[in-house]
Amino acid sequence: MHNRPTRQLLVRLRTACLASALVACVWPVMATPPAVDVRQATTPKLEGTQQALLDSALARLAPQRPGVTDMYVLGVAGDSDEDVFRNEVVYLQQLSSQRWDAAGRMVSLINHPQTRTGENAMPLATYESLGYALDTLGKTLDPEEDVLFLYLSSHGLSDNSFYLHTGRNEEDYLAPGDLAQLLDHAKIGNAVIVVSACFAGGFIPALQAPNRMIITAARKDRPSFGCGNTDSATWFGRAFLVEAMNTTNDFNTAYSLTKMTVRRREKEEGERPSEPQFLAGQAITDVLAKWRGSLPVSAAVPYPFVYQPKRAVPIRADKAARQSGTRKGP
Repeated sequence: MHNRPTRQLLVRLRTACLASALVACVWPVMATPPAVDVRQATTPKLEGTQQALLDSALARLAPQRPGVTDMYVLGVAGDSDEDVFRNEVVYLQQLSSQRWDAAGRMVSLINHPQTRTGENAMPLATYESLGYALDTLGKTLDPEEDVLFLYLSSHGLSDNSFYLHTGRNEEDYLAPGDLAQLLDHAKIGNAVIVVSACFAGGFIPALQAPNRMIITAARKDRPSFGCGNTDSATWFGRAFLVEAMNTTNDFNTAYSLTKMTVRRREKEEGERPSEPQFLAGQAITDVLAKWRGSLPVSAAVPYPFVYQPKRAVPIRADKAARQSGTRKGP
């Protein structure tokens, strides 16, 4: 087991704060945040079956190729109650394998009932599993030559933290400073980091560096849209992964296309602009240009998921406090 760096913020199990974040996806953000209840994380520890699953996935990673700019991919689906997050990370594996020459170089951390047990079991997305995966990736790739593509998709809170929910009464939160510490501890070099969540723009100040590109679904004080099991992908995830990244391998261009697509849909739906954000250092820009030049020509990758409305079920008692009607955004 790797030693994790000390977390910058206390782990917070904030039912009331999460409620305001979810409601903010439909109504304007509350001016005064509710009181914070400070407790310990309740997500499962990385041990036993979970440890074995993650070790197995990491052991299958293809080795780094000297002289080649390899792309390694880590996908994180944070909330077990939403299909859209799982869908996007599963699709990312197909997309990166077929269009980014990254076959055998992706690890998925997914919180979803359908991937928790059985033949399709995948490691859970927790603070500990994320740090463990990053540490191994840091030892696998060449930090000067290769690139890590990190895609995080879940709910986001108004304090800019990223929601990790593995099951009933199993919750944690990843703050921007937490992720910066994990990346630094793992000695990850070149990285493209995409955070698809409400208020995700708050990750940019903590993560910015010459060898990093950061793309977020919204600015630090705005919600994004498309969760709540009302579609097969979030609005940002569909615009970025399914549409833009199937027409270009240039992440900068993909961001520009995504921003236009998301804004057009928000206008159609009458939503306040989420204003996706972008920042890239010169070092990562140069490395990505070299990477794109080595990619083979490839066709678009069809999105395999179709939204199927689910039968309404009673809201569980533990969810009632943080859910208000149909949620339109993470």
